[in-house]
Amino acid sequence: MKSKLFTKQVLILMLLSLLISGVNAQNSDIKGRVTDNNGEPLPGVTILIKGTTSGTITDKDGHFTLKADKGNTLVFSFIGFLVEEVVIEDQTTVDLTLIPDIIGIDDVVVIGYGTQAKSDIISSVVTIKPESMIKVPTADVGEMLRGKATGVYITLGDAGPGGSSNILIRGKNTISIPNSNPIIIADGVPVENINDINPNDIASLEVLKDAASQAIYGARASNGVILITTKRAAEGKAKVNYSGYYGMQTVKRNFKVYSGEEFAQLKREAYRTDNNNTYLADEDIFTEIEQEVLAGGEFIDWEKEVLQLAPIQNHNLSLSTGTSSTKIFSSLNYLDQEGVVPGTNYKKFSIRLNIDQKVTEWMSFGANTSWQLSKNDDPGTGGTLQRTITTSPLGKIYNDDGTYRLYPTGVQESFNPLLDINETTNLLEDRNDIMNLFVDIMPIKGFKYRLNASRRSWNRKGSSYSSSESLWGVQSGEKGQGSMQFGDNVEWQLENIFTYEAHLQKHNLGITFVQSASEKKVSSFRNESTDFPNDLLGIYGLEAAARNTPIIEAYRRGLVSFVGRIQYDYDSKYYLTASARADGSTVFGANNKWGYFPSVALGWNIYRESFAENIELISNLKLRGSYGSVGNEGINPYESQSTAIQRDYIFDGSKTLGYVPGSFLPNPNLKWETSTILNVAIDYGLWRNRLSGTLEVYNTRTKDLLVNQALNAASGYSRMRTNLGEIENKGFELNMNGVIVSKRELSINAGFSVSQNKNKIISLYGKDEDEDGIEDDDLANRWFIGQPIDVYYQYKPVGIFQEGEDIIHSHQPESKPGDIKLYDRYPDDGILNADDNVLTKRDPDWFGSFNFEINYKNIDFAFDVLTVQGVIKNNPYLYGYSQGGSLRGVLNGVKQDYWLPENPSGNWPRPTNANDPRYIWTMGLQDASFIRLQNITFGYTLPENLLSKIKTENLRIYCTGHNLYTYTRFQSYSPEKEPNEYPEAISIVIGIQAAF
Repeated sequence: MKSKLFTKQVLILMLLSLLISGVNAQNSDIKGRVTDNNGEPLPGVTILIKGTTSGTITDKDGHFTLKADKGNTLVFSFIGFLVEEVVIEDQTTVDLTLIPDIIGIDDVVVIGYGTQAKSDIISSVVTIKPESMIKVPTADVGEMLRGKATGVYITLGDAGPGGSSNILIRGKNTISIPNSNPIIIADGVPVENINDINPNDIASLEVLKDAASQAIYGARASNGVILITTKRAAEGKAKVNYSGYYGMQTVKRNFKVYSGEEFAQLKREAYRTDNNNTYLADEDIFTEIEQEVLAGGEFIDWEKEVLQLAPIQNHNLSLSTGTSSTKIFSSLNYLDQEGVVPGTNYKKFSIRLNIDQKVTEWMSFGANTSWQLSKNDDPGTGGTLQRTITTSPLGKIYNDDGTYRLYPTGVQESFNPLLDINETTNLLEDRNDIMNLFVDIMPIKGFKYRLNASRRSWNRKGSSYSSSESLWGVQSGEKGQGSMQFGDNVEWQLENIFTYEAHLQKHNLGITFVQSASEKKVSSFRNESTDFPNDLLGIYGLEAAARNTPIIEAYRRGLVSFVGRIQYDYDSKYYLTASARADGSTVFGANNKWGYFPSVALGWNIYRESFAENIELISNLKLRGSYGSVGNEGINPYESQSTAIQRDYIFDGSKTLGYVPGSFLPNPNLKWETSTILNVAIDYGLWRNRLSGTLEVYNTRTKDLLVNQALNAASGYSRMRTNLGEIENKGFELNMNGVIVSKRELSINAGFSVSQNKNKIISLYGKDEDEDGIEDDDLANRWFIGQPIDVYYQYKPVGIFQEGEDIIHSHQPESKPGDIKLYDRYPDDGILNADDNVLTKRDPDWFGSFNFEINYKNIDFAFDVLTVQGVIKNNPYLYGYSQGGSLRGVLNGVKQDYWLPENPSGNWPRPTNANDPRYIWTMGLQDASFIRLQNITFGYTLPENLLSKIKTENLRIYCTGHNLYTYTRFQSYSPEKEPNEYPEAISIVIGIQAAF
């Protein structure tokens, strides 16, 4: 009995011991210290037991104490650092170093003839991440840049396969030079087009926006500079990367055309207006074909007949390998894009080979080379697309024998849109190659010399042909016509680049000197042929054409330059950069071959000051400003010289060739346009750059504008290229990026940008012929002192005249109910004259973008929204007769709510068949503002355990939608284009990215 009792007591004691030890284990003190990567303590770090609300924070020395169980997970989090997790085993001490999550402050940025840490940049330079660009399924690098950089306004150039965009950096700095695109520098070589570079080969892309960054490119920099650096190999094992996608394209128009019934009624109303408000019988209005279709109700939807769902695919393969002395990067790219208009397509094949070879410790050399072949087919889509809008739905596509009917409705002004797709060809074949060789010599520490030599060539072969059965052929008596062209463009450049860097305690000095020379030669030949006797050989039968007209063009232009730059900073706090460039160009007058472009920039890294180091809120605060000049040489060669025009003379019954003076008066004093830019900015970063961005303001004054001045005809010349006037271009830019969540398994980032630019004309010719004390405007060119460069100047519609109005005593006494009522600036004068014209600016009030990105474990999701606000465009499809907008019932057109006696609320004039409605041409100005879901991407990356099984380093599968939705009031396929221009495609692709 005692034995049993003793046993029970022992068991109870053992149980109590276990409980006590368990209680002690659950209440073990975990101590430790949290520091950053420099060993400095981190106060205020939050430490939580995962899955609970129990926790603590570190003290001022980074120490903490916390009770935790074995098996608990401690979660360490602190703004500006990556989240860390530690599992408690048997340890009682946890010392941890948190990894900074600082966003890009020490990234290396490419600048003109060198690189700098982002924290040391004091000029206006924007870096675009290549990985964000290649998400966009297009061949156009410009389209990839949309919304990626503040101050960079990108508009649709050609939306067709292989098309390109217009890039405008900080507004328009010139008045009469049509090309405002920036200069593109790829690996130190100027390239003609940004699409000359395969986007998959881009390692970094920088946009230079102010004088401090641009002036080193002097004469060509007034429209901005884009620097592209292509990928290079690193030392290590060979790496193979593949990326590719396949998808489909479609279009969506932001307007309606009249349906069959609606077009028939429009035609009836147009005849009713001309017949004293009395309807005519249908047989007196419609052709036999139209009456037959009306009776059967089988109307044609021309858009469905013409446009198609089109595939697009892109494949890129790269190989990089390197040793300590030799590094090679190579890539292949193939793009195949069918167009949404049948017969249009674009194919491009690119090859790149970049080599770096180290010869000795002080000498190395390398090469950047690329070759590009492309083929673009576009059988005259402008006319085809216009006819899908204007051709009546009351028709038949085919003749009884199955051939296309030329006039589907029996009306000779309404042609079959499908005709030219099959009977017209227009093929362009381009070859583009870039060869860049460089040698680097570093004889002493800090000094480097680079010899940079490059050659770029571009060749084009083009052929077009319209058969005897095409629209042109039928109108020309069933004769074909076409053309063949050959073009060649060769540009070379030689640069001697000297750089020196010195570091003495807290003083840092960099010196750059460059001497360069370049030349560009262009030649082209085009032969236009008409009246082919047959279509057997197409354009290759041009020898048999009744008329052949050769057109030959050739020119050359050269540039010699000297560049100097000094960069100094003290203790990474105070910065000074000064640069100057001298350019001598062959395109300017004999008395002004040289232009000089200086700049200076100052910067202050405030956050590095001792008084700011203890402000935990601030992780970056930099004030910077710059002032300097850049130039514009964007005119054609020989414009400063006199020209001659060929004329044929008859002497003794024979034709003799001769020349007469051209219309341009020579100007030996012709010189550069010069833009002087003041730029002030503040870069900020809060909470260890969890919130960061830049605010910039700028003001540009451009003088000596290159304009074609009209001359008195008595001089024998009508024009002279000269330097006149001044314009101002100013604006502000704001961007903000936020790291909302930053953990190992979850990150959420968002950002937005806003840009505003305004320009105005300060002066033109300096004339005051009416002696009112104010400089005269140029009405012919629509240039007005104190107003924006690009404006509309015309009457403004304010409504529709209604029945019962006192029209006879208005400023438009000849009008009738249903006619357009115009704005009357001076109601008391009772007349409509030029004083009633209204000036309307064209350029947008502002533009911006918003981007959002989330990554959770192996899943990524991102989208971009783009907006342009306050832009006004003229849409001739709202009023033009040939565009179907004049409501005459002859051609179909963009559907409008037109006025009728039964519909007095209609906001468009009453239809009339005999003539266009009065002043209908004033109805074309439309608000082209828009908000667009630019891109949306969803991706999944395979986890490491699966990658190891398939012997792959990385594998990501994704789906991207581009241009999915656009909200706009502008009636077209795109708010940036007229309805007859190639429609901007909506694209959805599925892709893969793999690394081996």
